[in-house]
Amino acid sequence: MKKIFKLLNAIKLIIQRPALLNLILKDEQFVKAQFERSYPAFQLKEIDLFELWNVQKITITPYAFLSGSSLATDFALLKILCMQYKVEKYFEIGTWRGESAANVAQHVQEVYTLNLPDETLQQMGQSRAYIASHRHFSKDIPNIKHLFGDSATFDFQPFLSQFDLIFIDGDHSTKAVERDTKTALSLRRSEAAIMVWHDAKSDAEYPRFEVLQGIMDGLPKHMHQNVYLVKHTLCAVYVPDEIIYKMIHINEVPSREFKITIEQQ
Repeated sequence: MKKIFKLLNAIKLIIQRPALLNLILKDEQFVKAQFERSYPAFQLKEIDLFELWNVQKITITPYAFLSGSSLATDFALLKILCMQYKVEKYFEIGTWRGESAANVAQHVQEVYTLNLPDETLQQMGQSRAYIASHRHFSKDIPNIKHLFGDSATFDFQPFLSQFDLIFIDGDHSTKAVERDTKTALSLRRSEAAIMVWHDAKSDAEYPRFEVLQGIMDGLPKHMHQNVYLVKHTLCAVYVPDEIIYKMIHINEVPSREFKITIEQQ
């Protein structure tokens, strides 16, 4: 009976405050259950970029150690992929401070990065400091081209079928990730192109099913088997070839340790 009363009270609260329904729909357990219903056969496979490509040392620069950024290992992933797969042209959705673009630009010929225009950010009520932070690290790098617009309405026609790696780091809602994933498919130079999604994990271990749902919804079914979470990062990656992976394990005993040297530029 207690459960019935709780359910009735919950329904009453939702009727009184419909916005509460959004909290339920975004609850991670609810989203996980929804994902498992949609893709019951999908396996959460994980690759270890440091083991896979025997990376001993990599330098991340610039790196701001500020809110809203990626992990240093996320930038390491992008750099390693660019080097291992000999990426020439790179496209990303979501510029922010320009750290990812600036790190990748050291290894590729051309970088294109798309972000909302400053005017749109201003209309959204963002502060001057927040707006000024955009492109801070990438604006003066010659091989980086900044594009402006909303990925939901931007005209991608001039950029179709050109890129070897596409990094998706925009709106992380399921529908937006699905849309941006479909866009990324059209930007690929060939079927050998790589796609990377940021915030596919809520931290360096736990999957983020809201984003994973969007990835799976946006990709053709035959590509699902080549989607991997990346250990030590917040990312998921699509690579066209079969690579060594393990099933994801949460809170396992660390298999390696890292040494970090912080040097102010």
